[in-house]
Amino acid sequence: MMKKKPQSPKSDSAFTEGQREAIRDLLEDIYVHNKWHIARTNFLRGVFFGFGTFLGGTIVVAVVIWILTRTIDLFPWAQNFTQSLIDSLGR
Repeated sequence: MMKKKPQSPKSDSAFTEGQREAIRDLLEDIYVHNKWHIARTNFLRGVFFGFGTFLGGTIVVAVVIWILTRTIDLFPWAQNFTQSLIDSLGR
């Protein structure tokens, strides 16, 4: 059975100071010098996220209503609700 080596108290970070400085410089190059690129990317991401949410919700509601129209005879206690829902959609 192998025993684990005790860790030294200095090893509480996975990166050395030089690596942290390199990461800091990289992030500064990305986020400080390209503010308009980041703003444009985040805006487009938000637009597509909103459109995807709207489209997905529309599809889910359409499928649920289609299932209700096919199963209207199986649930007599929900017939009035389902029929009023179908009528309100202009069928």
